[in-house]
Amino acid sequence: MVLYRRTRSTRLLVVSLVMLSLMTITVDFRGGEEGPFAAAGRGALATLAPLQAAVSRVFRPVGDFFTGLVHVGSLKGENDALREEVERLRSENVEGVSIQRENEKLLALIGLRDQLGLEGVPAIVIGESVSNFEWTVTIDRGSSDGVEVDMPVVTGEGLVGHVVRVSGRAATVELIIDPESAVAGRLVGSGETGLVLGDTDLRDLTMDLVDDETEVNPDERVVTSGYQGGLYPPRIVIGSVSHVTGGSGGVSKVVTVRPAVDFSSLDIVLVVTNHRAIPGP
Repeated sequence: MVLYRRTRSTRLLVVSLVMLSLMTITVDFRGGEEGPFAAAGRGALATLAPLQAAVSRVFRPVGDFFTGLVHVGSLKGENDALREEVERLRSENVEGVSIQRENEKLLALIGLRDQLGLEGVPAIVIGESVSNFEWTVTIDRGSSDGVEVDMPVVTGEGLVGHVVRVSGRAATVELIIDPESAVAGRLVGSGETGLVLGDTDLRDLTMDLVDDETEVNPDERVVTSGYQGGLYPPRIVIGSVSHVTGGSGGVSKVVTVRPAVDFSSLDIVLVVTNHRAIPGP
């Protein structure tokens, strides 16, 4: 009830102010230069000014509202244009970073190829199969490109795995983290060898059959041993030592190896074509 009375009083005040202003303007207009307000001069202006100011304060928000509506369309267009420009710049930045990473990977791959004297077919990972029984990726190169079963696969960071299935235009690569994978490895510091096995539970590798008296250092690099007729060429980085257990009472040490390759972001690889493993009996 109080709110209703205040609203009603405000409306009456506004109407009264408007009517008074209209009456004043009408009388002054009809009187012309001789009108009752002409002689008052500045005094009349001073009298009318508060009335005009009161009316202006009441109606200015309404006028501003309609004026703002005129500019809403242009402001929305400007905001949309700015938003599109931001998205374009963000997209260009992401694309630039992606290209830079690809260049870095390619340079690392070329460096590894030249260092170890490898020859091969570059390929792109186009699919992956991850399960409790198999960890593989599919590449876009196959028999028509010279790819064959048992060929090693590497990146600039190190060993990826080897080819297990081939079609005309694609091939399947078994990763070294696959539970069926076994790689003959060697500790760079001591030269001690062992068998590096895949372990999907740990996402790390396990190096078995390491002599219990062998000194194993943290972060020591592990590379392929490359024994005669083996599946992989020598000196390809497998990973680095992250943990050591066992090694007492004649029990061989078990070395946990952190892979050098990030298998979660595998994209560009090299299928090594100038190394042939000798088939087993």
